[in-house]
Amino acid sequence: MRKLPLLLALALLLASCQQKKTLKEQLTTAFTNHLSTLQPNATLDSIRVIWNTPATERLGRIIDDSVYVREYSRIKDQLASATSKNDKDSMEFYRYEIAVLERGIDSVSKSIALGDTTRRYGSLLACAYYLTIDGKHRADSTLLFIDSTHVLRYTWVMDSSIAKTARHPANK
Repeated sequence: MRKLPLLLALALLLASCQQKKTLKEQLTTAFTNHLSTLQPNATLDSIRVIWNTPATERLGRIIDDSVYVREYSRIKDQLASATSKNDKDSMEFYRYEIAVLERGIDSVSKSIALGDTTRRYGSLLACAYYLTIDGKHRADSTLLFIDSTHVLRYTWVMDSSIAKTARHPANK
């Protein structure tokens, strides 16, 4: 009877000593799983981490600022199009949106310097991946976020990228 608890404790100890997967192994597994669901006729040839940066509050604010500026530019283009068509209702709406975004951009831009850089939320990775779909090679890249507990988050970004790659003309 005494041997059973000792054997169970030994088994738990051995199970806990397993070596964790490397980042590349984790990414390969995640991509392969998502690829098999989205594109069953595709295979992952390889994946490579282009860069890996700590995700901190300051980086989050920089990304927010970039999104605001991108949206601001998009709406300015829409305003220019509405102006050329003399679409008064749309022009009024776009001017309002631009005014709101200008205040937001100023606020977010000023807050970047105040963002904490000591607390790490995870890592933001840029990854290049290479696929073979129906015998044709395709290459693309995507951004991935891995949280501080090493869990891949926001996998819809990876799925979107894989779907886009599958639609793209094949590389020769």
